[in-house]
Amino acid sequence: MSQPALLPGLSGCCALVALSQPLGADTVLPAISVVATGTERAVDTLPDAVSVVDRAQLDRDQPSTIGEVLETLPNVGLGGGPRPSGQQITIRGIDDTRILYLIDGVRQNFSRSHSARVFIEPELLERLDVLRGPASALWGSGALGGVIALQTRDATDLLRPGQAVGGLVKTGYQDVNEEWLGSAALYGATEGGFDYLFNLAYRDAGDVALGDGSDLDHSAYERFSGLGKLNWTPDGVNHFGVSLMGGKLSGEVPSNAQIAATDEDLVDRDIEQQNLALRYRYAAPDQPWFNPALMLYRNLTDIDEQRLHDGRSDETQIETFGIDLRNHMRLDGGDRFAQVLSYGVEWHRDSVEARRNGAARPSYPDGEGEVLGFYLQDEIMIGSRWTLIPGVRWDRYTRESDDPTMDEHDDSAFSAKIGADVAVTDWLSLQASYNEAFRAPDVTELYVSGTHFSCGPGCRNLFVPNPDLEPEKAHNKEIGFRLHQEDLFASGDRARFQARLFRNDVDDFIDQIVNFTFRPVPGNPGLGGVSSFRNVASAKLEGFELEAGYDAGRWFANAFYAQTRGEDKSTGEPLASVQPDTWQLEAGLRLPEQQVELGWRARFVAEQDRVPADGTPADAYDLHDLWLSWQPYRDLTLDFGIDNLFDEDYLPYLSALKGPGRNLKVTVSYRF
Repeated sequence: MSQPALLPGLSGCCALVALSQPLGADTVLPAISVVATGTERAVDTLPDAVSVVDRAQLDRDQPSTIGEVLETLPNVGLGGGPRPSGQQITIRGIDDTRILYLIDGVRQNFSRSHSARVFIEPELLERLDVLRGPASALWGSGALGGVIALQTRDATDLLRPGQAVGGLVKTGYQDVNEEWLGSAALYGATEGGFDYLFNLAYRDAGDVALGDGSDLDHSAYERFSGLGKLNWTPDGVNHFGVSLMGGKLSGEVPSNAQIAATDEDLVDRDIEQQNLALRYRYAAPDQPWFNPALMLYRNLTDIDEQRLHDGRSDETQIETFGIDLRNHMRLDGGDRFAQVLSYGVEWHRDSVEARRNGAARPSYPDGEGEVLGFYLQDEIMIGSRWTLIPGVRWDRYTRESDDPTMDEHDDSAFSAKIGADVAVTDWLSLQASYNEAFRAPDVTELYVSGTHFSCGPGCRNLFVPNPDLEPEKAHNKEIGFRLHQEDLFASGDRARFQARLFRNDVDDFIDQIVNFTFRPVPGNPGLGGVSSFRNVASAKLEGFELEAGYDAGRWFANAFYAQTRGEDKSTGEPLASVQPDTWQLEAGLRLPEQQVELGWRARFVAEQDRVPADGTPADAYDLHDLWLSWQPYRDLTLDFGIDNLFDEDYLPYLSALKGPGRNLKVTVSYRF
C-alpha cells in the first residue's frame, strides 16, 4: 500500500497553477503534498517551499531522468553532465549528498562520489514533491538542502471510474541520442478489495549530440525497469500493501561519469537498484485519534564495474533495512480550534561492502551504520486564518567499521522546527518558518583508508580515517507571502504570486582535504601526502524565490526568478555549489475542442562568476523548449516536444560536460 492517495497536483514549474490538467478540463484542484508535514496539506497553506510535478507534466516533458524535470524548479540545479549515472542535484546551493531522497516514503541512502543517487525510470512515477530547505525535524539525517519525494504509480491512479482491469502501452523516440522507449502497464481492482499494478519500461540510447555539433563519447546506455504493487483493503479500515521495484542501468562510461572519456578510464558498468516495501495502515473514520501506519523496507544498490584496459573488477554494494512506525491524531475543537498531532519512530541500518578483484577495497570501506529516531509534530489550526506547525525530533546514530582496529562512532542529534501560515484575507497569506537539519557522517567518510591516487614511482597519496567527525548541521530561517485569487474578475480565471526570502546557516561541513607533499607526514611515511575527511567550514546561504502564474482556462502563463548566494563564513569565499541566477518563463494554449495543449518554456541562466579562487566560472545561456499534446481519441495520446530549440552550445555550471543539443521527441501512449 502506497502513501495516501493525493489529489492531482499543480504543474511543477511554479507549483502555483495547474498547467497540465486533462485536456479540456474546467476544474483545477489545489496541489496536495505530504513531504513537508507527513500529512496531506494543500501546498498553498504550507509555511515551507514545496513544488509539485504531476504525471501530466511528466508526460508533457517526456524526461529520460528525473534530473531533467527537477532542474525546471526554482533554485534547483542539475550538474554532472548528460550521462544519467553522473547527474547530481543541488537545492539552494546545497549539493546532492546533503539532500534526502524518498521513493514512496522510503529513504534512499545510496551515495557515492561523482554518481547519481537514484536511477528510477520516470515512467514508473505518478508525481514528484520537492521540499526546498532543511527538514530533519520530520525526516531525520540527510535533509540539509531539502527532500525529493518520488511517488510511484498505483492502480487507482490509472483506473477509470467503473473500470476493473486496464492497461497502458507507450513508445517514444528522442533524436538527440537516438533513444527508444518502450513501456507497458497492467492494472486492476477486484470486489474483494484488491488492486494491483505491473509496470515495465525499457530505454535504449546512443551517444548524446551536443550543441557544438559533436557527440559526447561513451554516453550511450540502456535501462530496464519494473514495478509491481499489490494492495488489499478487506474492510475499508485495514490496508495492506507490498511493492517491489527494480532497475538496471548499463553502459560503457568513464569511471567518473561526469568527465570526458579516456581509454584508460573506461569501465563496463552495471548499476542495479531494488526496493522492497511492506506496508500496513489502519484508518477508521470513527477513530480520528488512532491512525497508525507501519512500513518495513529493504533497498539494495549494487554497482559492478569492469575496467576495459586492464580488466580490473570493482563491486560496490549498499543495503538498507528500515522500519517506520507513525500515528496521526486528529483532534477537533470545533470552528475555533483543530489539531493534527503526528508522532513516530524510525530505524534504519545501512551496510556497505566493496571489493576490488575479490579483495576488500579500503578506499570504499566496509561497515555498518544505524539510526534510531523519534519525532513529534503538531499542526494547529486556529480558526480559519492561523496555522502553526511546531515539531521536534531526536536521533541516535552509530557507525561501525568491519576493521576491528577502528573505533565505533556514535552520537546523537536534536532537530526542531516551527512554521506559521496566516491568512490575512481570502487572497493574501503570510508565512514564516525556522527549520533545523543534520547529516551524520557516513561509513566511507569516517573509515576510508588505502590509496587515494598514485603520483609516480614510490609516490602515493594515502587516505587517513577520521572517526571523530561531527555531524553537519543546518539552521534555516524563511519568510514569505502568497497572493492567490480564484475566479478573478468573475471569469473563472486564477492568479497566483509568491515571494520567499531565506537564510540557511550550515556548520561543520564535511569535506575531503588533500595534503599533497613529497615528504613524509603522519599517516604516510613515504611520498605523496595524505587525504582525509574533516569538519572544515561553516557556510551561509541566502536568497529568494519569486513565482507567479495566471490561468485563464484556454491560456496560461507562469514565471519564476530564483537567486542564491553562498559563502564560507570563515574565509568569505563564495561556495562552489551555488547555482547561477535563473529566470524561467512558460506560456501555453489549450484547445479543448481539438483536445490539444501546446506551450513554450524559456530558461535564462545567468553567468556564474561568484566562485572560489580555484573554481571555474560559467557563461550565461538561454534554452527554449516547445511541446504539444494531442488526444485524438479518448484512449490515444500523442506528445511532441523540442528541447533546446535553437541548438544552444552551452556548458552548465557544475558540469565539465556540455549540455545536449536540439532534441526532437515524440511519445505515443494508448490506454485500454
